[in-house]
Amino acid sequence: MGQFSASQVNSINLSATGTVTGAGGIGFPVFTTAQRPTTLGAGDAGCCIYDSTLEQLVVWSGSSWTPVGRAMDILPTWDESTKPTSGLINGRIGWNIDTNSIEVYWDPGEPGDNDEETEAGWITPFGQGEGNYLFEFTNFTFKSIVSRGERDGPSWSQITSTYSGEVWNDGTHFVQGASTGYQKWTVPEDATYTIEAGGARGGRDYNGGQYDIWGAKIKGDFTLTKGTQLEMVVGVGGNQYYSPHYNDCGGGGGSFVKNATSGQPILIAGGGGGSMGGNYGWSCGRPTSHAQGRSGEYGGRYGCYCQPSQPSPGNGGYCCGPNVGTAGAGYNTNGATGSGHCGGETQAQSYTNGLQGARGDYCYTSSGQNNRGGFGGGGGGDLTTSGAGGGWTGGCTSGNWSSYGVCGGGGGSYNTGTSQQNTQGGNSGTDGGGYQGNGYIKITKN
Repeated sequence: MGQFSASQVNSINLSATGTVTGAGGIGFPVFTTAQRPTTLGAGDAGCCIYDSTLEQLVVWSGSSWTPVGRAMDILPTWDESTKPTSGLINGRIGWNIDTNSIEVYWDPGEPGDNDEETEAGWITPFGQGEGNYLFEFTNFTFKSIVSRGERDGPSWSQITSTYSGEVWNDGTHFVQGASTGYQKWTVPEDATYTIEAGGARGGRDYNGGQYDIWGAKIKGDFTLTKGTQLEMVVGVGGNQYYSPHYNDCGGGGGSFVKNATSGQPILIAGGGGGSMGGNYGWSCGRPTSHAQGRSGEYGGRYGCYCQPSQPSPGNGGYCCGPNVGTAGAGYNTNGATGSGHCGGETQAQSYTNGLQGARGDYCYTSSGQNNRGGFGGGGGGDLTTSGAGGGWTGGCTSGNWSSYGVCGGGGGSYNTGTSQQNTQGGNSGTDGGGYQGNGYIKITKN
């Protein structure tokens, strides 16, 4: 008989040596879990029923009933070298242990049979496996969060609140670093990442301040592995200071990126020095190039009355002369304390000491608060000279009374990446949000 047609066939047993098809679906016998047949033997392996208790198909293995879905719990496994290359049919499936993903073989047909001219091969219909990345990530800009002129970093609650809704802000992949204001973020997958950082600008008295002094912009590419932790500090701008002399502004904080897993810094953008005022300091010709956040590893220094010594790379800046602002902090050591006109100055703190900005001179500034350096190691201002910028190497300060006043030196920068773009005073935009010249760190997955 070539064909048999019937609207309904009832049979105790029905055997088919070919393919069984059903235009309206194939109805399996329905049982509750308690009602499942118990008389089947090894020869009945492959029989299927619908379990209404589980609401799924179950298959007889030869000795027990197993949900069909459970039969796929363990897939064939291979790596790139052992992946099947013969006997391939559409729908063959397995787990690639090299890529941590499910692969399915698909042949769309001969070239020309599909619009995209897709070739036959293994595809990953579910994308990368969870083992390939910790969370979805494209890019993000980390911010300084606290207001300009704050010498202390943001609290952890301020940080997590600012980044509310980010998938990595989960208490596991994003945690507080070694000190207040330090942000520790986990790399989600093996990839090359572009990291760009802007040091914060120095303070400027807008009643009589002379210049806008910008932090450096430092950029590079870094090959990072999944699970690596990056500890970041985003610099805060120096305090603006309103006073009769206008020279006492604070220096800007540097922005720091450290590979916390290896314990090594990888990228640092120096902060800008504080601006001098418009009424004093003409004896020195009012130079500014030394004050911008530096593109190289040395901090800025300039002397008219005296010349400050050059600190070793990675250390805090030096001071020379009376009544000068505080030098900027470096990665390894604090900035030197200037000789205060009225006293009260403090040191700008290094990376290992928490990167607190320095408090400035007491003379006209509410106990040194109005001329404090920004978080990220910015120096505090004094009668003669504004505070210097923090960075890899701290900026220096020099002077003697108002006639020899100069801008604070900019912080030095550091970059271990490839495809480097290092720009002195390059952070004059609003990439970090808030005010112009705000510190920031931007990470982009390539």
